[in-house]
Amino acid sequence: MKKVLIIIISAILICLIGLGIIGYYVEKDKAAEKKNVKTEEKVDQVIEEEKLIVDSNKIYIDKIEGYTPGEYLADQNNTNTNLQQTNNETITVGGITLPYSIPNKNMEIISIGEYAGKFVEDGSDVNKDNVLAIIVKNTSKEVIDYGEINMKIIGKTNTIKFKITNLKPGVCALVMESSGKIEFNPKDKYIYMSSINNMVSDLSTMESQVAITTKNKKITVENLSDESLNTVYVYYKTVSSGGCYLGGITYRAKFENVEGGKSVSSNTIHFSNKNSEILKVESVKE
Repeated sequence: MKKVLIIIISAILICLIGLGIIGYYVEKDKAAEKKNVKTEEKVDQVIEEEKLIVDSNKIYIDKIEGYTPGEYLADQNNTNTNLQQTNNETITVGGITLPYSIPNKNMEIISIGEYAGKFVEDGSDVNKDNVLAIIVKNTSKEVIDYGEINMKIIGKTNTIKFKITNLKPGVCALVMESSGKIEFNPKDKYIYMSSINNMVSDLSTMESQVAITTKNKKITVENLSDESLNTVYVYYKTVSSGGCYLGGITYRAKFENVEGGKSVSSNTIHFSNKNSEILKVESVKE
């Protein structure tokens, strides 16, 4: 009888232990599922945050990589911490009241300061410590296809030139002095001299003729038509985390012999899915 009871009790214990083990792995799987879900959600959020876009409503000067506004540099005590520029603020830097609207040119200078980092205006990406830079806004409803702003420093003869290309309506670009040789000095006083602006109604991306896909630094152009497009150029700009373009420059990728129904890919130097925006596509015969 005792042996029977021992066998029964042993069987019950084995069942309970088995159920406990099963229960442990079930709960572990559920916890893993929850963990995976949270991880996937986090990854999705990171991907969404990493895609940079220009903002036509407000730029965040403190988030523009490498840029320090002149009013902050002139404030030796560094008490000026409000670097989120709005249309209602007026600040004087280098003798110029900002924002400074350039008469009849659809351009507005909203900040003057220094840039430290990769010099992009000539595509060289050479590291520089202090380059005079301005933030320019397109105040019109058209695209600034090409623009120039010329200034001088009082007491000096050299003309300071800033070049802007493919600037969309309502958005800003941090534009570095074009030679990369002029440094910002809080004691300098500036004079606006002249400007140029060539306007176009919009920028064509040839959507009915080509399909553009990107991956990391690679751009692929697919010819949707039956006819050869010969050479295709894809124009793109770098976007700063501050909500504006970084540099007045527009990069251009070249695709040769884009035949009907075929695709051509190119690995670029400056393009990135994270911080580049394709603005224009054109086909030319060469």
